[in-house]
Formats: sequence, C-alpha cells, structure tokens
Amino acid sequence: MRRIIYRNVMLLALIMIAVGLVGGSSGTSAFAASSKPIATYVSPEKIQFISYSKSWNQSKLKALYAELMKNLHGQELKYLGKVILSAEEKEGEAGVANMSYSWTEDDLSDIEMDEPTEIILYNANYNKTVESMSSTLSHEYGHHFTYYWMLKREHKLPSNPTTKWAGIRGIKGYPVLFTDDSSDPDYTHYWDAGEIMADDYMALFGSPTAKLSMANSLRTEDGTGFYGEIENETIPSAMTLPAVRSYWLKLSGIKDPLPLTFKEPKLTKVQAIKTKDGGIDHKLIYDVGSGTPAVAQRLQYIVYWMDEEEGEIFDFTAMTTGKLAIVVPGGLPETELTFKVYAYDPKTRQYVFARPVTYDLSNPKAPVKKGK
Repeated sequence: MRRIIYRNVMLLALIMIAVGLVGGSSGTSAFAASSKPIATYVSPEKIQFISYSKSWNQSKLKALYAELMKNLHGQELKYLGKVILSAEEKEGEAGVANMSYSWTEDDLSDIEMDEPTEIILYNANYNKTVESMSSTLSHEYGHHFTYYWMLKREHKLPSNPTTKWAGIRGIKGYPVLFTDDSSDPDYTHYWDAGEIMADDYMALFGSPTAKLSMANSLRTEDGTGFYGEIENETIPSAMTLPAVRSYWLKLSGIKDPLPLTFKEPKLTKVQAIKTKDGGIDHKLIYDVGSGTPAVAQRLQYIVYWMDEEEGEIFDFTAMTTGKLAIVVPGGLPETELTFKVYAYDPKTRQYVFARPVTYDLSNPKAPVKKGK
C-alpha cells in the first residue's frame, strides 16, 4: 500500500490521495503521533528506524536495517527517510509507504521527490521478528523503488497507462486500474497497477529472507500457501517476464545476479484415473516451470484448488520435486474448481505461479475445462 502527496507548485495545489485497502490520511501513523518511541536506530545512510512497539528494541531495529539492505537497491535508497514499527493493528493493511512528489511543468518533466519516503509497518506487537516483517518491508520498499525510478526516468506516474511498464507487463485484456483515487466505487486494491508493481519488485528483487518467508507460507496449516504473498495471481507472474525485469534494471542501473529461469507451469489437464477398487483418482498435469534443465529438476511443485461457489482455498496437493504431474488420491470434489500451480526453486528461493484454470468436475470421470 502507498499514500502519496502530489504538489503541483505552479498551481499551488495540494492533492492528497490515500490509496490502498483501507483509506486514511497521509503522514506518520496516529499511534506514533501520540506516543514516544520505545527505540530508535539511525543507519549509516541516515535512515531512521523508529519503534513504537515493545517487541522491537534497538538491536532488532538494526537487524531490520540489515534486512532492508538485502533487497536490491540503488540511488533511490538515499530518498528513504524513515521505517516506523507501529503497534497499530490495521485490518487488511500490513504496511504503507508515504511518498511526496512535486513538479512545476504540466508534462511532469521536472517532477522530483518532495520529502523522503516514510515506510510504516503495522502490527509490530504481533510480527515480532525480522522474518515476519520481511515481505511487507520488501513490498513497501517496492513502492518507493518503482515510483522513484518511473518518475525519474519516464517522468510519468505509475497511474499513467502509457508507461512502458504498462506495455510489457502482459496485462492486455485484464481490468488493471491506472488511478490514484481509491474512493472510486470501481477501485479494487487487487487490480491497482501500483500494487502490482510493488509485488513485482518483491518477487524479482526482494531479499532472500522475504522470498523464503513467501515460500514458507506454503507450509502453513490453513493451506493458504503462496496465496497471500503475491496478491494478484490472475495476471502472468513477473517471474516469467524477462522484459519486465530488464525494464526495472535499466531504469535503476542496478545489477541482479539472479537471472530469470522460470516459465509458467500452467495446468494442462485434469485426468480421471480408475483405481483397482473401482474408484476414481485425478491426475493433475502441468507444464514445466523452467526451460533450464538443472532448475527444472529441482523445482518443487504444489497445486491448490478453490471452490468457485465458496470463493476460497479448498484444498491442495502434496509437494513433489521435478515431476510434471500430481495424483490426488480419492479424486477431487464433484464441483467446479479453479486450480493454481506453484513451482518453488529451493536453491534461489524464488517461485513462480501459473494463472488460474477452471474445471467442471460434476462428472468426476470426465473433467471439463472451462473458458480458454
């Protein structure tokens, strides 16, 4: 999530836009504004780490700084001012990046950062470890990174549908929203272009800890897996789009030692298999997740399916390594299900997902693919 103040100096206008799942005013959190810091740490780059939670002392703030630095970064780091650990519990809001930009020319050719970015990480009493904060920190820094470089190099806001990113992201035909008005009745966080960019940063350039945190969520008892880490899994994964990675590397001038080796492991077939006792198993067959043989051999696959009527995760398979099919013993539920395939590389801690595919299993002996 991000909150942005835009200042058009020529018009002497101040427009405050709160963008995210939950609206709010820009600036430091209300909790922080009414409380004294419990601990502080100032990094060598003069980034202030400020804790308003008893769970975060100076030593842990210093460790969080070390975690931040493991996210790939460039010149934009100089424009990060604060990272605040807030004890506030925000429903549907794990963090926020407050950013401020100003310009005088109508074409935004002279747009620049007005004040250093401030990142707020909520629920700090609950998220007590660097690991538990790593993916949120990476996502919020992703807002800072993507806004900074798009404005600096293209002189366009991420809400502008004519950016080069919009042309190469693989979103044609999808209802991606290019807007900064979260009060619009048609606004959804899920389709917000700026949120997609921040998740792309986390997946492509996030720290090893953030990526491991994303992968470890696969092993939670409630079966949500990767589901909650990259919000929009309807569009192609950025991990399958080398042009997107190259775009951000060229804009920022940073170097990334991890090349993209992934392909979309798309589900290609749900096959009914008759068992010896006359029952039905289902075999889920999918494409390989990488064109690089060494990577393909070590990829770990898992498939989730969602009940279309319930609209939530229904169940998931066991994990398999290197195989392009997983058998579901006893068969799948006799209803319409949407499937998502995930492939994880334990060596690089990167993962890729396939766009959802829906099958009608009302006749378990003859599953029927729905749509394209």
